[in-house]
Amino acid sequence: MQAVDSQLERPRSLTELAEERIRSLIVTGAFALGEQLSEVQLASRLGISKTPVREALLRLRHGGLVEIHPQRGTYVFTLDEAGLDHVCQFRTVIECEALADAMKHRPAELQQALDACMADLKRAAAKGQWREFPRLDTEFHNALVRTCDNAYLKTAYELVASQVAALRYRLDSHSADVRHCQEEHGTLVEAVREGDGRKARALLKAHIQGTRVSYLIACQPVVAAA
Repeated sequence: MQAVDSQLERPRSLTELAEERIRSLIVTGAFALGEQLSEVQLASRLGISKTPVREALLRLRHGGLVEIHPQRGTYVFTLDEAGLDHVCQFRTVIECEALADAMKHRPAELQQALDACMADLKRAAAKGQWREFPRLDTEFHNALVRTCDNAYLKTAYELVASQVAALRYRLDSHSADVRHCQEEHGTLVEAVREGDGRKARALLKAHIQGTRVSYLIACQPVVAAA
């Protein structure tokens, strides 16, 4: 008689499902930066009660996607110039440390993950699927952190990962953007393949800092209206 695996997958709660769905709506641009969110409308849209929606919004606040102001309401996050600088600084520290850690402890896994990301990006570019760029760019940077051996770095990255993904979806992606990103990612992957940690970290730092202007433009309408 075969042994039965007793580790059954726990059913996901309505709060978890609502959190995932609302996160996706915010990240992919269904709501504008700074837009007020209505618990009633979200509950109706998701076909659930307000309670799991309210709990989901509280969770999303910890990930930086929403801002909850007592007596005023809940809003999609916004970033001014100083806030964006802080995000870029934080990304630089976490991603570069994660890259160094992954190159030291899990080089084969890191290389495999980055090669897979580059293959997906090249296929999308070849087919002119420019709208896939935000998702593929996010997967590339997530892979840098996911393959590291330091759980604290992974947890810390969650503080800004969703915000950065949301900013990517608000850029005007076109062929030039994708090819430029593809070139920078490719150069970084080659440095990883060569085992040159110093060069890889320098390239990653420059790449992250180079996103500042485009992300600031993505936030500009919100900043100007504030």
